[in-house]
Amino acid sequence: MVRIFLESPLSMRLPSVTAAPLRQTLRQGLITWLAYTLSGLVAMTLAAPGSPVSQLYLAAGVGLGLVMGWGPAMLVAVGLGGATVIVLAHTIMHSPIGVGVILAQALICGSGAALQVWVACRLALGRHWPHDLMLDRPMQIGSFLLRAGPIASVTNALISVPSMVALGILPADAAFKSAIGWWAGDTLGVMIGMPIMLTLVARPQLLWQARQKVVGIPLAIATVLLSLSIHHVQNWELERETAVFERDVASTTKEVTLRLTGYLHALEALNGVYVASDDVNRREFAQAAHYWLNTLQGLQALGWEERVSAAQLPAFEAQQRAEGVHQYQVFDRVPGSSEHRKPSGPEVVAMRFVEPSATNERAMGLNILSTDVTRQAYEQAVATGHATATRGFKLAQEIGHQLGVVVYHPVFLPIRPHGAQATPTPPEVKGTLFATLRMDDTMRAMLQNMPSYLSACIVEGTGAQAVTLGGSPDCQSSAWLTQTTLHRRLVPLAFAGAQWNLVVWSTQPVPIVGRGTGSWLLAVGGSAFAAALGAMLLVISGHTRKTEAAAQEAQDQRQTAEAANRAKSEFLSRMSHELRTPLNAVLGFAQVMELDSHAPLPAPQQQRLRQIQQAGWHLLDMIDDVLDISRIETGSLRLATEPVAVGHAIDQICTQVKDQAANLGIELIWPHDVPSDWGVQADPGRLRQILHTLLDNGVAYNQRQGSVSVSVSRQQAADGSARMVITVKDTGMGMSADQVSQLFQPFNRLGREKQVPDGAGVGLAISRHLATLMGGELEAASREGLGATFTLTLPATVIEIPKTTPARPDPGPLSVPPESPRHVLYVEDNLVNSEVVRAALEDRPWIHLTVAPTIEQGLSVLHNRLQGPRPNLILLDVHLPDASGQEFLRLVKANPDTSNIPVIMISADAMPEQIEAALSAGAACYLTKPVQLAALLTQVDELLKQAEA
Repeated sequence: MVRIFLESPLSMRLPSVTAAPLRQTLRQGLITWLAYTLSGLVAMTLAAPGSPVSQLYLAAGVGLGLVMGWGPAMLVAVGLGGATVIVLAHTIMHSPIGVGVILAQALICGSGAALQVWVACRLALGRHWPHDLMLDRPMQIGSFLLRAGPIASVTNALISVPSMVALGILPADAAFKSAIGWWAGDTLGVMIGMPIMLTLVARPQLLWQARQKVVGIPLAIATVLLSLSIHHVQNWELERETAVFERDVASTTKEVTLRLTGYLHALEALNGVYVASDDVNRREFAQAAHYWLNTLQGLQALGWEERVSAAQLPAFEAQQRAEGVHQYQVFDRVPGSSEHRKPSGPEVVAMRFVEPSATNERAMGLNILSTDVTRQAYEQAVATGHATATRGFKLAQEIGHQLGVVVYHPVFLPIRPHGAQATPTPPEVKGTLFATLRMDDTMRAMLQNMPSYLSACIVEGTGAQAVTLGGSPDCQSSAWLTQTTLHRRLVPLAFAGAQWNLVVWSTQPVPIVGRGTGSWLLAVGGSAFAAALGAMLLVISGHTRKTEAAAQEAQDQRQTAEAANRAKSEFLSRMSHELRTPLNAVLGFAQVMELDSHAPLPAPQQQRLRQIQQAGWHLLDMIDDVLDISRIETGSLRLATEPVAVGHAIDQICTQVKDQAANLGIELIWPHDVPSDWGVQADPGRLRQILHTLLDNGVAYNQRQGSVSVSVSRQQAADGSARMVITVKDTGMGMSADQVSQLFQPFNRLGREKQVPDGAGVGLAISRHLATLMGGELEAASREGLGATFTLTLPATVIEIPKTTPARPDPGPLSVPPESPRHVLYVEDNLVNSEVVRAALEDRPWIHLTVAPTIEQGLSVLHNRLQGPRPNLILLDVHLPDASGQEFLRLVKANPDTSNIPVIMISADAMPEQIEAALSAGAACYLTKPVQLAALLTQVDELLKQAEA
């Protein structure tokens, strides 16, 4: 067992916290150290440029969450992680700080991180931890986050920032700002990172594991997005800083270049004086130099050095003393010292004039050939004929520590001609003009307009041989690396044959508007949002446990309801098929008896037969209505809308209902002058169904000598679209307001079952739903005793009236026998259904009907010529004992020998998807049972006629 003690500010000692085996504790400690270190290094990438603190220090939250989950033994791992982050951060950034200082900072910051986590645990969890942490109430979560975040995060900032100031890592004037940033970064890291880690290690495990997807993953995604956003904003701010810095560097470089060029222009101007005059005296030189000395700041001296041979030297010195320079004497400078000696060479280049003379008397008479620096520059100037600058060196007249640079401009004697045939000789050097620059003074003059946040210097040479000519003393040191800046620029300068480098860097933050504000606002705002999101998710996930049972029960109930709904749909589909099959026999044989011209029934029997058919068709309508209700409930009802002539549709339905109304003594009135181009966008069959339902109700619930009137009008809607309004008004018994409110409920006949016994009470419900699906409305208005008015509104359209063309003569039905008999194959397993069709075809003796009860026998009849000729027409049921009729249809259409045989599908399955599949597979038509024999015979005659053609 491992016992860990940590002294708090109140000298309180922690109890033993390790209850797990040593191996597990070490493994958890290693994980904690790695997690803290990695998250800390990642967080340091979010530090603002030049700032020692991260704007979102996730390691603070990661370490706190692991300690809360695994116990106080992890405090040591947190401290080690904090120290590791400091060491690695300095190593990665190549910090110039000494190793001892880095280790001291790592020790202090690591201890501060561990102490901060301990304080947070004590404030948020109490004396003992780990323990079960529910966090499912808003007030509890708010208090927990406040104690562990903003309050506890003060600890490390108060320890680490002052230590960094004491160690010289951080300037004292930046301490307060850095402390606030440190506290804010830790707080934001705790608010986001801690809930994520709790979902991995907190107790109870079942609760927090369930919160991993609800809390952990969303917060992790939010953290990644927030970190990327902060990094992007920081890069944007750094780009803004860099743009301002580069602009100021360019301006400074331009100023320096202009100043240096001015010094060369001064030498060129003095050279013009010597070119114009053979003998420039001291007064003339002083007048010429005076202008440039007053104009060009940073110019130490302008002068003239004359070339004199050793033999002429005494006369030259005497001449200068005669001109007023009483102590004038040419001398050589001893290299490496300030001592003088007499010239020893065959000639000298001695300083004769210098302005201002008062500050440069010590250099008067200096032989520039006596020192390597000046001699080399002079010789290069003579060789090239251009101004040449010396390397930096201590000037003869320098009493301080500045380096100077002398620029020499050679002056040549005029070339005298020696005749046309003479060989030209190189020009002879008369002497050299020079400009002396004390580089520190020159730099101050050149940089006087440079922004205050910048520092600059001029460097001669590169690498280890680089020499700072003038400017900031930090130019060649590494001190600038510790400044709060990342901006440094080296600009090459070419001056008088010398290659210099202008080094510019920022010693203070670059002055831009809103510096660092954007990233901090994003960090604070984003973290606050993420923390609020985490708190909300904690509350939601806590309540989720309490509602899981209810949710599961609701899920079970929903599945049960869905299963019942599917069972109901399957039941209705099966019942529809099962009811249609016997109905097909009843109505089929009733139609056969009605159509039998060989043994017609007496009139009373025909009347009873019509009643049987009427009852059968009414039962079929009820079956169809129930199926429509089922399709509406399951959302499987499909419509195919197209432009429909509204006048023709009304006339068609009113004609059908007219006899029914006349039998009851009710007058049916409908318009006969509806414009032929008035149309609606609707499904034609469903539109007729709605109209039939409205007229049927108007007749059924009317009174003797009453009336039902239909009107139609075209109106403009508020949105600019055209609407067609069809109104059906009756003079029946009417309805109360309560009855009107229940009018469109399925199977609700409003208590009038005894008054009008027919019907299931679903027609109006179906009609309203159909109107809605077609983009329209169906409304009702009524008062008791005053009848009812139904208004159907549908999208209006314009029917294109085709040009009249001569009608083709109708060949009429196949009334005469063809030259050869026709073979019809009927694949049907129900004997009654096949007998109905056989009886219907008795009036066409030229048709030979073969019935096959199975697919196998049907294929045998189709392909085996021993069983008869090839069928001219196929009648096909869908549900057969050995396979589906759809499969038989596919085989027929896939065979080139039989693909041209027309197929009529006859089935009790009236589901739309079944009909659509059959027609898509190549069926000529689809008739549902009970079959209207007149329609069947019409199709048979037409298809046989087409086959014959």
